[in-house]
Amino acid sequence: MEYSLYSDTIPHTSLSSSQADSIFNFIVSNKHLIDLDDCNICKSRAHIITRIIEKYFPAVIPAKVWLVADCKRSSKTEYYRYKPAVLLNLPGKCTNWVYHVAPVIITANDTIVIDPSTQTKPVSLSKWAGDIIPQNGAGYLIIKDKRYYIYPQNKNDLFLDSVQNWNVNNNNATDDKYLRSVDETLQAKHRLFEPWRFNYYISELMKLLE
Repeated sequence: MEYSLYSDTIPHTSLSSSQADSIFNFIVSNKHLIDLDDCNICKSRAHIITRIIEKYFPAVIPAKVWLVADCKRSSKTEYYRYKPAVLLNLPGKCTNWVYHVAPVIITANDTIVIDPSTQTKPVSLSKWAGDIIPQNGAGYLIIKDKRYYIYPQNKNDLFLDSVQNWNVNNNNATDDKYLRSVDETLQAKHRLFEPWRFNYYISELMKLLE
């Protein structure tokens, strides 16, 4: 695993194990609104969970940690031209992830990931990443401010890992009103519901966020 030199500086939070557990359990208690199982909506799930942490645990400063498969970095295009591309995966659940993203809290002693989609409790950054990087693969890890919804990509959908400042003026980089996040996570969880009922869940999830 390679750590990016371009991670944002995130203030430390004083966080006990019991406080971290409380945050994790609060997220899980809202699983009727947030899809914790879908393998393909991590950016929306992370965006929503980060907002919930920020709102309901104001003493905590959350950010996001992005783990990108090494072969999907734009700077590694030539390196992987004749090498097998190994993507991320969660054994027994999800395969072929280009990247995975989750909320993270940085303390004086550790970096804690809150990710109910891959873990059963808060875990250290190294465990979180180690669980989804295959033994024959490699990952690139970067921590960024919570406002980012998706990382910068080139026309081939490769992560622009040499870009130090992510473009916040790009409408695709952020989701300030949580509209894309809410729509994607509810489509994953309630895609077969009638329109009126889907609208009900939109309203309930927005109440949780606003």
